[in-house]
Amino acid sequence: MQAPIQAPSVPQQADPPKPEPQAAPPAPAVPEQEPAAAPTAPDTQAEPEAPPGPPVEGIDVSNHNGDIDWKQVAADGKKFTFVLATDGTSFTNPRYGEQYHGAKDAGLIAGAYHFARPGSSSAEEQAERFLDTADYQADGRTLPPVLDLEVDPKAGGCYGLSVDQMQQWTKTFNEKVKERTGKDAIIYANPSFWRECMGSSDAFGNHALWLASYDVDNPSVPNGFGDWDFWQYTSKGKVAGINTNTDLNKYKEGLARLERLAR
Repeated sequence: MQAPIQAPSVPQQADPPKPEPQAAPPAPAVPEQEPAAAPTAPDTQAEPEAPPGPPVEGIDVSNHNGDIDWKQVAADGKKFTFVLATDGTSFTNPRYGEQYHGAKDAGLIAGAYHFARPGSSSAEEQAERFLDTADYQADGRTLPPVLDLEVDPKAGGCYGLSVDQMQQWTKTFNEKVKERTGKDAIIYANPSFWRECMGSSDAFGNHALWLASYDVDNPSVPNGFGDWDFWQYTSKGKVAGINTNTDLNKYKEGLARLERLAR
């Protein structure tokens, strides 16, 4: 017997394959941002150097000059003064305050000086006493403190110290001035002292030099310094407002640079 012929079966269609879920496209990468830079300060240019000018006239005084009419001194064309504050280990100018502030009140630029006696005590002790008296103020009218170096007024020579000891004493004194005022001390000296007691050292060439040299047209600058900044050229000057002979000085670079030095 033949098998019965069956109607062809309609093939069942399979459900269409479901599309496989696709991963969401990756989010576009956000470029890594640099941390915001701190705002930069505008470029600042260094203040240009003041132009040199004609020499400026000034004086230096101590208790020996007595009463001073500073308004007359200013009217006589003097622009600056140095005032003795202290000497060695014990002497203090009893007129320091009136001379120093009187000069400033009259419009002069003023600075204090210490007469050094290196054989009497340490540089630290003399510097501290000097600075306590001088009362340096960064007021735009004050010159850097001065270290006055001269031969021993009692015995001559270098206070019984060697050249190396004198150099170290001076270095220590100046370091104390820098520490307390932020300024390099002005050094007062004459060529023979610098040669004999300081060995013509060039270790202090960055300090302003106040040179003592009388009765010459062009003073000799001690070895170790490029040039003089202040020049004490006579001890017999006549100045309005002062009854005694007075030391006269010049500042070489002009008023604008003198004012810059007093900042």
